[in-house]
Amino acid sequence: MKTKSPSAKSAYKRRSLWGAIALVVLGMMLWGGFNTAMEATNRMSFCISCHEMHDNVYQEYKTSVHFSNPSGVQAGCPDCHVPKEWGPKLLRKIQASGEVYHWLMGSIDTKEKFEARRPALAERVWKVMEETDSRECRNCHDFTVMDLAGQARFPARIHKDAMEEGKTCINCHKGIAHRLPRSHTAKADIPEFDPEDAEDIMQTCAACHGIYAQGTPDGEYPRLAGMNPDYLIRQLEHFKNRKRINIPMIPFANDRELPGTDMQTIAYYLASIDLPTHIAVIDEEEVAKDEGFDALARLEESKRSLNIPHYPGNADAGGRLYRKECATCHGEKGEGNRMLTIPMLTGQHSKYLLRQVERFRKGERIHDDPRDQQIFQRFGDSEIADILAWLSRQDD
Repeated sequence: MKTKSPSAKSAYKRRSLWGAIALVVLGMMLWGGFNTAMEATNRMSFCISCHEMHDNVYQEYKTSVHFSNPSGVQAGCPDCHVPKEWGPKLLRKIQASGEVYHWLMGSIDTKEKFEARRPALAERVWKVMEETDSRECRNCHDFTVMDLAGQARFPARIHKDAMEEGKTCINCHKGIAHRLPRSHTAKADIPEFDPEDAEDIMQTCAACHGIYAQGTPDGEYPRLAGMNPDYLIRQLEHFKNRKRINIPMIPFANDRELPGTDMQTIAYYLASIDLPTHIAVIDEEEVAKDEGFDALARLEESKRSLNIPHYPGNADAGGRLYRKECATCHGEKGEGNRMLTIPMLTGQHSKYLLRQVERFRKGERIHDDPRDQQIFQRFGDSEIADILAWLSRQDD
């Protein structure tokens, strides 16, 4: 039996060594190339390289606090939508192949297609964030290091409750960087209702709230037109069970005068009323010629329009305070939140809002939580006036 010579053995060992080194180098190159490619797809410039993202969600994101804020800390697309850990990140990249397929198929290549699919896309993202306990949010926002004492008054109370109740960020912060689907906003489609029944019921409501549900400027009766229908139903239920006391409502807020079906009918009807903030500009020449000008129609149009007069106060300071204390729940411009059954504030009579604040302060009405009474008491009168001044300018 032949044996290898020492020189042959040495050559074999050298070839084996160089082969192992080559494999290691090749592995490092492949691994490095793979990671480099993965990181290249993990930049905002890549995320918005297609017009579907650039023309839609990116434009919305640029108006959010995650894009620009006083701290100068920006959270880009990957920060919110791609896990930091390597394993979950790889899984997310594999899942993204489905997004590439839809891009190739042109599933959302127009504004109309995108808006049609927005509810499903949003629900999918929210579901993932709930399942992961808002993992990507917590890269920056962590309950364990959150200084509640340094937060605004209402957010501090809500965050403390969220910690104790095991809630996660996305439960309250949907739409924080991108516009909510229409189905989740104050402009969501109103369920069908019987218009004749609604008009019959409205005859009773109109005596106080006006024939267009516009309310009264003195703050005695609120505007109901265009309000969140679910919120209206909830308030009617509160009047019925006396959780909310209002003397004029007592004769009407009962099951005999206003059964459950009637509550829904009138709520949907009120929500469907659109009150313009301005009346149309008339053509003076046509009026002078008396051609086609309907004075009665013009009068009715003026009665239907509702623009809240500017409330005295520092509107700029009020806007800053509103964004800090109220915007997360009541909307960026006071438009309300359909998902959370939170009413709009913009377009509501300023004196009515002030009356409700006073009732919250006295504990005569519950805001969101009984503890909010003390929070409202900590607001100065000038601060409330400033917020009302800002709100009164949002429907200009």
